[in-house]
Amino acid sequence: MTQIQLRDKKFEVFLKEEIILAEIERVAQEVNADLKGKDPLFVCVLNGAFLFAAELIKRFDSACEITFIRLSSYEGVNRKESLKEIQGLMENVENRNVVIVEDIIDTGRTMEYLLNLLKEKKPATVKIATLLFKPNAVRMAIKPDYIVKEIPNDFIVGFGLDYNGHGRNLRNIYKITD
Repeated sequence: MTQIQLRDKKFEVFLKEEIILAEIERVAQEVNADLKGKDPLFVCVLNGAFLFAAELIKRFDSACEITFIRLSSYEGVNRKESLKEIQGLMENVENRNVVIVEDIIDTGRTMEYLLNLLKEKKPATVKIATLLFKPNAVRMAIKPDYIVKEIPNDFIVGFGLDYNGHGRNLRNIYKITD
């Protein structure tokens, strides 16, 4: 499918699954090189990052743990003014090597929130792995350690990202056309 419709919006293919998986493999090699033998805790930001987290962690070659945090920052195609923490971080991260696994970093507000939250809990290190990064949209001083793909400031769905709850299951990533 080169074009799809989700609810009232139309989308076209932006990134095919095989390209996404090849780039995740590249990033996984970087993560393996940096964190081999360090027993990192991967913190997956739900709901969007679950597919990326699964692919990344399948490729991690050392001991690790995974946990989940759920935040909400979008309503439709628009960002909400405030973040909502739906499921908080339950694990003790003190003196741990933490990798935040995010689906997309655009303005950086969500990541800034998470970094501040983690800082209070005193991890040994914090690294950021993001599936997608919108450098032209970032408003905060956020620089991910691992980026699968930099993209323009388009609204996208697929591979975990959604439009009002729809499209997360799509294997490709699609950008909005209307």
